[in-house]
This record gives sequence, structure tokens and C-alpha cells, in this order.
Amino acid sequence: MATFAISWLVLAAQSSVASAGQPWLEKLNEADRQKFTELISAVDGWTADTDEKIRAEARAFVDAHPDFVPARVEATRALWLSVGARMGMAHSSKSFFVMFEALEGLDPSYPPAYVYGALTYIYSGYPAGARKQLEKAQALDAANPWVDITWSQMFEKLGHRKEALTWARTALPKTAGNAKAMAAAIVAVADLQGIPDHDAAVALADQVYALEPDMDKLAKVIDGGVSGYSYQPGLLDALSQVIQRAEAKQPPSNALLYQAARLNLALGYLYSEGIMPRYRPDYAAAAIVLLDKIRDDPQQAVPVWELRFDLALSLGNIEAMSQLLDEAGLKGYDANRIGHREAEMMYAQGRYADVMNLYRERKFVDDYILGQTYELAGDRTVADRIYLRELESDATSGPRNATYARLRLFRFRDIDGAIKYGEKAYSLSPSSWNRSLLTIAWLARSSDYLKANRPGEAKEAFARARGIGIDRDTIQAFCSNLCSDISLPLMEFH
Repeated sequence: MATFAISWLVLAAQSSVASAGQPWLEKLNEADRQKFTELISAVDGWTADTDEKIRAEARAFVDAHPDFVPARVEATRALWLSVGARMGMAHSSKSFFVMFEALEGLDPSYPPAYVYGALTYIYSGYPAGARKQLEKAQALDAANPWVDITWSQMFEKLGHRKEALTWARTALPKTAGNAKAMAAAIVAVADLQGIPDHDAAVALADQVYALEPDMDKLAKVIDGGVSGYSYQPGLLDALSQVIQRAEAKQPPSNALLYQAARLNLALGYLYSEGIMPRYRPDYAAAAIVLLDKIRDDPQQAVPVWELRFDLALSLGNIEAMSQLLDEAGLKGYDANRIGHREAEMMYAQGRYADVMNLYRERKFVDDYILGQTYELAGDRTVADRIYLRELESDATSGPRNATYARLRLFRFRDIDGAIKYGEKAYSLSPSSWNRSLLTIAWLARSSDYLKANRPGEAKEAFARARGIGIDRDTIQAFCSNLCSDISLPLMEFH
């Protein structure tokens, strides 16, 4: 279920284009304002596949308006995201401190520059450095929800979760009409344990629907919420309540039906075997019913195709995946999009060498698919490098911590590393799979102590495993090459 690209929150705009009348925007004529709005939207939606196109558009706008500093800020943001995709956001951000600050000096009136500058500090591990930038951004545009959301990020990184939650909640009323910001605020509230029970989910849904009753905009909010889901308590409940409120007022739009299908898969997600997700059959069936209703809508064609491919991948249905790839080719879908899906089908077929060759020939950015391929059938140190870089780009990602913990445990038998990253993964994403991963790591440590004739320490390690939770059926299903090892403490301390 989880994706392993740069955090969607980073890719989302950290501000929206300001209204006419602000100094920086008044420097453009009406036509160029529209073009600049489109440029910001393009950078907002940055992906590795669109990287070159977006950076070319940004350079062209800068060349046409060399004295318009906000365009240089957005071009710098596009470059930052591009470098971050290759080096990791933590490393790349350190190189962009001075660049954003220099641009702020050239035009102090453009609020997003300060927000981007604050993010470079946050992502590079110096969150306290963001304070001065955010104070300037707030002074310029206190109504901008992204300023509040970034304050929340800063306080969260500093460990001040109460203040972080306050800022996330402060942001939400300011997000009316801004679906991306609204989704980011909701996810931030959920991240900070702000939806502790069903009543809180209902209250949040009421607030969201009062702020944004438009069904298609709500679909974008649901999209952002599902994309940001990482087992935060109450998040999916709140999103389900939002959908219920929208559907109670009018027939759902196709965009909302698509997001409801995604929500069903998020609710029904069990675990992943490599890159292949596994879903509860009843939730998968509910998603298929919704997708069948909208599969002929040209506006939903590509996302529906993506979700149908995910479902085929989850079942290992090679015939269905092949048909979907043929369909995408006939309809002229993006070649890079098709290429990555072809790599997933090759992976499902066990054609690992073909996956590696495809990535080399197409010059695709190293990602989770390639990491999994090297883990199973190549140099595992390459997989280690890819996963670690992904983790460095978002150290608070539960799935990324779990992936790295799994690699360290099952491929390198690095129990210390597995426990370190496994504990972080479980604290961030308390899924049954992450729980079992951490339990297996502690059982393996207990086994090592038993083999070394250190029964006291073995018993302590077993107690840690028992405290996390020992579901024998689940750990037996996932213990892989450590099954015989973990059986020792299970028998010894039964």
C-alpha cells in the first residue's frame, strides 16, 4: 500500500499563489500571472517522471522574466525536489539553505520562499533553524495554512507534539478551498494522535465538510488523506465519515467514487509480499464494484487503470496485468508510467534480471521496486543503499523503517539494526506486519542468547517479544529463514 517516493507532503505546494494586489504578483501582467499559477501547480505535482519537463518549464519562465524572483524560487524548488529524489531530502536540503535565503534577500515579499527555506532546515535535521523563516512567512501571510502546517512540522521534529498538534489544528480552518492543504492538515492532526476515537473522527469530519462541501474538492482531500495514511489512529475513520456526509447530500461524483475505492483498499490492506500488496477479499471486492461503475469515465481512466493494476498485482494475475499494459499502450498513457508497471509485472513473474535491465535502459530513478529486485536476486548491498536513501529522505516513514528493518533482519541477520528500525517502524505504523517483524527480531535475539548459554538475557529478550505480542500464526507465516531460530525461545519459554 505504501509508496516509496518523496513524501507527498513535501511535493504538495507549501503555499498557494497569492491574490492580486501583493507586490510580487503585481509585477506580472494577467496572462503571465496565469502562467505562473500553472507553473506553481506543475511543481506542486512534481514526480520523478515529470522532473525534466517541469524543470524545463521553470527555466523557460525564468528566462522570459529574469527579474521576477518568485519564478526563480519555484525553479529552485523544482531543482530541490529533483536532487532530493536522487540524494534523499536530508542530504539535498543542506545544499539549498543558502539558495533560498539568497532569493529571499532579492525579494523579501514572496512568502513561499521562507516556507521552502524552513523546510530545508526541517528535512536536513535542523528544525530549530526553521523558526526565523517561519516568523517571516507568518508576518507576510498569516492566512496561509502552509505556514501553520510547517510550524507543526517544525515542532513535531523538535519533539513538542502538543504545540505541533495545536498548529495543525490552527491550520485547518484556513484551508477552505485548498484541498491539498486541507488534506495535509488532517494528516498532521492524525499523525499527532489528534483523532483518538470515533467521536473525534466524527467531529473532524463535520469540520471538514463545513469548510468544503464541494464533492470534487473533497475527493482531492480524500486523495491526500489516503496517500498520507500510515496507520494513524482515526484517520481512515474520519475520511470515511467525510465521504458519508458528502454522499448524504447528493449522488457521489466519479472522482469521489474513485477515492472511496482507494479508501476501501486502505481499510482492507493486510501486508505486502515484496512489492505485492495483500488485501482483505471483502474490501478488495468492494473496491472493484466501485471501479466498475466509473471505468468508462475518461477523466478517471488513468487512476482507475492504476488501481486495477494494483489489484491484479496483489493477486499475481499476470494475464490481467499484461492486458492492462496493452490497454495503456493503445490509449497512449505515459511511457514511464507504463514502464514502471511493466517492471512490477516482471517482478511478479520472477524476471529479476529483466527488471534491472529495464531500469538501466530507461534510466529510471532507483526506487523500492529496484531495491526489492536487488534484495531477492542481486547485490543486497545495493538494496541496502536504495532503502537507506529512501529512509533518509523521510526518516519518519513507518513503511520505510519497516522495509529497512526487514532487510537488516532477514538478509543480513543484523538483529541490532532490525530492532532499531523495527521499533521505530512499529511506533510510526503499528500494523500487524510491523508488530510481527519486531517480535521476530526479539525472538531471534533470544535465540542467539540461548545458543550462547546466556539464559537470563534470553528470557529478557523473550519477554520483550511477548510484550509486543506473539501471534504464532502470523510470525510463522513471516519468519522466513529465521523460523528454526525463533522456535528455540518459543519452546524454551512456553
